[in-house]
Amino acid sequence: MRSPSIDPRPAPLPAQGSGAARPSLAKRGPWGRRVACWSTILCGLLSSATFAQAAPNPAAAEYAVHPDLVEAQQEFARARGGDAYVALDRMWDTWERANPRHVEEALAWAAASQRHPAPVRAHAQMLGAFARIRRGDIAAARTIVRELGYVDRWLIVGPFDNEGKAGFEQLLGPEAEPAAPIVPGRAYTGKERPVRWRVVPERFPFGWVDAGSLVRPETHVCAIATTFVSEGDEGKRERNITAWVGTAGAFRLTFNGQPVLADDAYRGFDVGRYGVTLRLRPGVNRLSLKVCGAEQAPVFSVRLGDAQGNPDASLIVSNDVRLSEEATANVTAALADQRPQPTHPVQLLGPLQDFERRTLFGRPAEERQRARIRARDLELFATYLMHTGGDDPSKHQARDLAREAAEKEPTVERLLLAAELSEDRNQAARWIDQAARMSAEPRVDVLLARAWHHATGPNPRAAFPLYDEVLAIDPDNLTALRGRVELYNAAGLKRTALSTLERALARNPHSVLLLNMVASQLGALGRTTEAAELEERYFTRRFDDSTYLTNQLELAMNRRSPAASAHWLERVQSADPQSLWVHQLAARVHRGFAEPERALAALERARELAPEDVGVLRSTADLHGELGRRDEQLRLMQDILRLRPQDRDAREYVEHIEPPEQKPDEVYAHAPEEFLKLRHAPAAGHNRRTLRDLTVSTVYPNGLSSRFRQVVFQPLTDSAAALSRQYAFQYQADSQVVQLKGARVFRADGKVDEAIESGEGAADDPSIAMYTSARNFYVQFPRLEPGDVVELRYRVDDVTPRNEFADYFGEIVYLQNDEPTQNAEYVLITPKSRKVHIDEKLPGLKRQVTDRGDQRIYRFTAASVPAVTPEPSMPPWSEVLGFVHVSTYASWEDLGRWYWGLAREQFDLDEETRKLAREITKDAKTELEKVQAVYGWVIKNTRYVALEFGIHGYKPRRCVQTVARGWGDCKDKATVIVTLLKELGIDANLVVVRTQMRGDFSSKLPSLAPFDHAIAYVPSLDLYLDGTAEHTGSSELPVMDQGALGLHVREGEARLVRLPAPDPEKNVITRRLNARLTKDGAARLQLAYEVRGHGAPSWRRRYEAKATRVQRVGHDVGREHTGFELDEGSLQTSDLSNPEEPVTLELRGTVPSLGTRQGNQLTIPVTGGSRLTQDYASLSKRTQDVRIQGYSTRDDTVRVELPPGAQMISLPADAQVESRFGSVRVTVEKQGNEVTVRSRLSLDVTRVKPADYAEWKAFCAAADQAMAARLVVQL
Repeated sequence: MRSPSIDPRPAPLPAQGSGAARPSLAKRGPWGRRVACWSTILCGLLSSATFAQAAPNPAAAEYAVHPDLVEAQQEFARARGGDAYVALDRMWDTWERANPRHVEEALAWAAASQRHPAPVRAHAQMLGAFARIRRGDIAAARTIVRELGYVDRWLIVGPFDNEGKAGFEQLLGPEAEPAAPIVPGRAYTGKERPVRWRVVPERFPFGWVDAGSLVRPETHVCAIATTFVSEGDEGKRERNITAWVGTAGAFRLTFNGQPVLADDAYRGFDVGRYGVTLRLRPGVNRLSLKVCGAEQAPVFSVRLGDAQGNPDASLIVSNDVRLSEEATANVTAALADQRPQPTHPVQLLGPLQDFERRTLFGRPAEERQRARIRARDLELFATYLMHTGGDDPSKHQARDLAREAAEKEPTVERLLLAAELSEDRNQAARWIDQAARMSAEPRVDVLLARAWHHATGPNPRAAFPLYDEVLAIDPDNLTALRGRVELYNAAGLKRTALSTLERALARNPHSVLLLNMVASQLGALGRTTEAAELEERYFTRRFDDSTYLTNQLELAMNRRSPAASAHWLERVQSADPQSLWVHQLAARVHRGFAEPERALAALERARELAPEDVGVLRSTADLHGELGRRDEQLRLMQDILRLRPQDRDAREYVEHIEPPEQKPDEVYAHAPEEFLKLRHAPAAGHNRRTLRDLTVSTVYPNGLSSRFRQVVFQPLTDSAAALSRQYAFQYQADSQVVQLKGARVFRADGKVDEAIESGEGAADDPSIAMYTSARNFYVQFPRLEPGDVVELRYRVDDVTPRNEFADYFGEIVYLQNDEPTQNAEYVLITPKSRKVHIDEKLPGLKRQVTDRGDQRIYRFTAASVPAVTPEPSMPPWSEVLGFVHVSTYASWEDLGRWYWGLAREQFDLDEETRKLAREITKDAKTELEKVQAVYGWVIKNTRYVALEFGIHGYKPRRCVQTVARGWGDCKDKATVIVTLLKELGIDANLVVVRTQMRGDFSSKLPSLAPFDHAIAYVPSLDLYLDGTAEHTGSSELPVMDQGALGLHVREGEARLVRLPAPDPEKNVITRRLNARLTKDGAARLQLAYEVRGHGAPSWRRRYEAKATRVQRVGHDVGREHTGFELDEGSLQTSDLSNPEEPVTLELRGTVPSLGTRQGNQLTIPVTGGSRLTQDYASLSKRTQDVRIQGYSTRDDTVRVELPPGAQMISLPADAQVESRFGSVRVTVEKQGNEVTVRSRLSLDVTRVKPADYAEWKAFCAAADQAMAARLVVQL
C-alpha cells in the first residue's frame, strides 16, 4: 500500500508516449473465470463474460464487478494473519481498473468483517480513508484517520547524522538521557548544525508524518519524535494498550524510556507493519520514535488502540512540552521496573511480524528446513513486501522468498513473481521461460511477462504480437491495452491508439486508468474539449492526482480567473497540506494575482514546517525583494548562506547587494605589477617557468569548499611557447562549477591580449573502459612568443546541496613542478569550529596561522621553488613533488569507520548469489582452493568497466548487482570477492590501495586523497586478491600493487599497511635452450620456458588465444634468434586459461645462424643478458630514487652441441657477483663437443636511494659484464 500523496511533487499522468510501466507478473490469471457475488453489493450472479459483453450497456457496466476485485475479496474471506493484509492491498490495487465505487464497498465490507481481528479491520478502514481522499471527501478521510487512533500530535528534534546508516545504532541527542524532561531551546549536536525540539505543525491529517517536510537535510538523517499519552480522568490504574507502527526507514520505539520495538531495515513506507503491546501507567506516559532514513527521507506513523487493537477513544495524546515534566515519574518507574514487557498476542501481530514468524525468515537454514515452511506463505510474504515497498534494497528479502517459494513448489504464479523480483533481465528471462514450460496453454500472465521483457529490451516492437495474444484471450486486459497503445504511439499511429482505447473504455467506462489514457490521447491529438470532459470524469475518481490539480490551477491562472484559481488551490491544499511544494505553489498563485501579503503568509506556513528549507527561504527572499524590502531580503539570503554556504547564487546576490571590495579568497591574488617584475630574470636553461602559483581553498562547515586559483607562467623558448597555448585543469561536473575569472597574455611590448576561447571535454579513458564525472576545462590563448607572460584566474566551486563524504574535507595541493616557480602560495580558510590536520613537504615553506572572525586562515608561502628534474626510472611526479596535505580526519580509524558505513550495505547477497558461491566451490576441498575458485570466477566473469560518477568513485556497487551485470570496477570486484568468501565462511575484507602508478606517499595524515584502487584480503592465508588483474593467479600480486600503501577496512576498523614486496625467488623466468649447431652456423633449437610470479599474466594474455599463439611465439622467439622457424606442431603449452598454473612453453625450430658470424668464427650469446646499466644506472649521479618495478629473476640454461670438426675458441668464464642489491651467477661446463652455460640474475631491491646510487651503478656494471659473456666457435 502507498499513501495517496506521499510525494508532494506532481507526477505525470500515464499518458501516451511515456515509458512502458512494468506490469505485475504475478497476477492470478485473466478475467475469464466465474466470479462470485457479494450479497452486500450484487443481487445476482455475474460472470466475466457478462462483464465484457454487457459493457456497451451502461447499466450492466455499472453493476459488473471486476473479477480481480472479486478474487481479492475471496482471498480476504479465506485469509488469516498477514494474508489478510495482502488481500486488502490487492483490493486497493484494483482502483485503477475496477469501478472505484465497488472498491470502496469492498473495503467497507472488509472493515465490518468480524472474522478478522481489529488491526486488520483498522487497515481496511485506513484504505477506505485513502479511497475517500481519492473521491475528494477529505473531511471524511480525516475523521476516519482520527477515529482510528493515529497519533497526530508530535514534538520532533533533528536531523541527526545517519551517514553510512551509523546513526541508528548510536544514542543521539535526547536518547542519552531517556528520563530527562524536554528543555525548550536546548541544543543537540545535529547534522550540519545544532538542533532543538520543536512542535510539529498540525499539517499531517492522514496518519503519517513525513520528516522530509520538517528537517533539512532530509536524507541520510535520523529524527526523534515524541508524544505524551494519557487516559484522562478515568485512567487510575495500569493497563495494556497496543501501538501499530509503520515507517519509511529504520525505527526504534520507546515507551516510558524502555525500547519496546525496533527494525533496522530501511523499508519503504506503509502503515501498521508492526504491532506491540504497551504497559500504560496512570498519568502521563512518554512515547518516542526514532526513525532513520538513507537515500529517502524518514516517514512514520503510529496508531494507538486498546489491548485488542481496537481504536480507543479514551486515550489522549498531546505534544505539550510541559507534560514532559509529568512524564518523568513514569519514565523513571518504567526504567526501574524489572518486569518483562507485556506479551503481544500472536493474533495481533503486524503483517510483517506474522510473515516472519510463519516463514522463520532469518533463522538458520537447518531450522527452516525442519520446519517445513509452506511455499504459499513464502509467496505471500514476498508479495506483501513487494506491494508495500517493504523490502530493504540491501537485503533482497522479497527476492529470496520468491525464489525459495518457486523452487520449493513451483507454480506459474511463483515463477513469475520470482521473475518480477529478479536483479536483472537475464535472470527474469530464465524464470519466465520456466513458467512458460509449466503452462500447457497460453496464459495471460505468462504472455504479459514475455511482453514486458521485450518492451523493456532493445526491441520493444517484439512485444506487439504478445499483446495481441493477450487481448485475444482477455479483450479488456489493461496492461496489454496500454502496451499496444504505447507501441502505436511510438509508430506515429495516434488515431489508431485512440480508437483502441475508446473501444476499451466503452466496455469498461469506470476504469480510472482508461479514462486517464483516453484523455491524454485526445489531448495529444489536439481534441482538448473532449479531453477536458474525460479528465473531469477521471478527477472524480482521483481527487489526489496532483498533476491534474496543478494543470487546472495553471489553466485558471492563465485565464486570469481569481475565483477558479482559488477553487483549485483549495483542492490542492486540502489533498496535500503537509507539502512544502503546495505552500510555495500557493505563494506563486497569490503573487500572480497581486496579493503579496497572502503569498508571504503561504511561505510562512511553509517555514513553519521546514524553517531551514533553502528553497522556501529563497522564495521568501525574492518576494521581499519584489516588495522593496531589501533589509529583509538580505537577512534571508544571509540565512541561506548560513545553512548552505556553498550556494553560489545566494552568495553572488549578497555580494551584489553589499559588494565587498574584493572576494575574500581573491585578495591573495597578485596584481600584474607584482609578477611582471619577475619576467626578466635569467632563464637558467629552462624552457618555461611559473611566476606565481596560488591556490586558495575556502572550506565550509559541511566540508564542501570553493577554490580560487591564480597561475602565471612564462614560456622561454619557441617550443615552450607553442606548447603553452592551451592550459587545462580538471573538475567534477556533477558537483562543481567553473568560473573563468580572467585569462590574459602580457606581451613584451606592453600589450595585453585576452584568451581567444575556452571549452571542456570528458576526462574519460575508453581504452580501459573508465568513465567518470570529471571534465577537463581548456583555455586557448593566441599565439605566444618567448618571454610573454600568461595569467589565469579561475574558480571551482562545490554546488551540490549535500556533501556525499559526510563532512569530510581533504586535498593535496602541489606547490612544485618540473619547472621553477618564483612564488608559490597555498591559503586554507576554514571555520574555527572545524579541526583540520595539515602536513607539508617542501623545503623552505613558510607557515602562518591567523584568525579572522569565525574563520581560521592557514597560509603557506614559498619563494624560488626549484624545478624537479626528470630522471630515468624515477618515481611518479605525485611522489616527488612538494605538497601540502589537508584532512579533517584525526585518525585512520575515523576514516575507516566512515568508509565502512559507506560500503557495508554493498556486501549484499540474495539466494541466487549464495547458490553461485556454493556452485563455484563445489569441487574445492581446502580453504585455499575455495579462495582460488572465487577469485578465478571473478576475474573471468566480470569485465572491468569503471563508471565512477560522484560518490561511486569511492563507493562500491552492490555485490548482487555486479554479479548480475557481469561488470564492475576495482572496488566492485573486490566487494564481490569479499562477499562470496564470507558466504563460504572465509573471512575477508576490503583494502583501499595507493598503487605504484602514483608512487609512494610520505604524508601520514589519514585521508582519502592518496588512494586510487581497491582489492580484497584474506587474513587466514595472508593473501591479497586484485579482481581487476585478469590472467593473474591468486598468488601473483600485480606489479602496481606490490609494496603499495594499503588501508584495511574491516567492520568499521582501519589499519594502514604496506602490501608485500616482490620476492625474487617467486618471480622467475626460466629458459632452457638446447642448440645443435651445424657446420654452416645454423642450428636446431629446443626451447622450454617456465614463468612464475608477476611476469606470468602477460605471457598468458599474449599466448592464450589459440588462433594467434603459433604466430606470436614464432615472432617473439625470432626477436632473440633472428630467422627462427617454428616446427609445425611442436609448440606445447600449459593450460593458459588457468591462472593458478605457472606458464610453460616448449617448442622446437631452426635458425639460419645461432650467433654473429665473422669468417669461420661464430660468436654465440649463452646467457640471458643484462641491461641494468642502460635501464637503471645510465646517469652519473641522481637526485631521485631509482624505482625498479616488475623485474623477474632470469634463470637460463644454454646447452650448445658443436658439429664435428668445430673448435671452441673462447669459453665464457665463471662469474659470481653478490651485493645487497642482488646477485649474478654464471657457470660453464664443457663435456666433449657440448658446452652448458647456466646463468642467473636476480634483484633483491625495488628502490635505490640517491645515496646508494654509486654502489648500485657499480653492481649494475658488474652484472652486465658477467652476463655479457659469449661462446666463440671455429667452424
